[in-house]
Amino acid sequence: MPGTLTPSQMYDHECNVVKGWWHTHAVDKSAAVASGEEILAGSVCYLDSNGEFRLGLPDNTVGCFAWPNSTDFDVSADVGNIQSQNMMGLPTVATYELYTTEFDDSFTYNLNDYLTAWDSQLPGYSAANKGKVAPGRPFHNTIVGIVSEGVKTNEFNKDVLTLWTYHLPVDLEVTSSDIQVGGSTSDLDDGNDLN
Repeated sequence: MPGTLTPSQMYDHECNVVKGWWHTHAVDKSAAVASGEEILAGSVCYLDSNGEFRLGLPDNTVGCFAWPNSTDFDVSADVGNIQSQNMMGLPTVATYELYTTEFDDSFTYNLNDYLTAWDSQLPGYSAANKGKVAPGRPFHNTIVGIVSEGVKTNEFNKDVLTLWTYHLPVDLEVTSSDIQVGGSTSDLDDGNDLN
């Protein structure tokens, strides 16, 4: 019987660590993918209350950069195969420099910009962007990284965003739904505090 999975090319969606991994003491997380979730390599995901990976970044969850695609053969077994069906992610509480193909290319990224990831609580959210990296504001959005090199074209002619992973939760007094993704940092001191 032929298989039913048709994985994409490994370079179509990619998380590639530049510095900081792999080492025997490096931090990563292996967990099952929640039922119905499809997570592309390089996307931001999180562990739900069942300890399973879900795409996106709800406020104050620890983001993980998906290492493989959830549909890759080393995660999802094809017909007739037996496998644990666990995916690996790189948690943002550990520091890596990595690049990802999964970022919102409608924004400009500058060195030292803070980054969040799209999820339904953010104004301007669309399902097509869920889990993609986007500009974020410290204490207003959960932060998953800081731009280290910006956007460049890799060896497979794919645009990638290079960043350092970083975890910073939102201020509990302000929710992400109050802040526009990619907003100017000058908004923090414009006299229109959200508190």
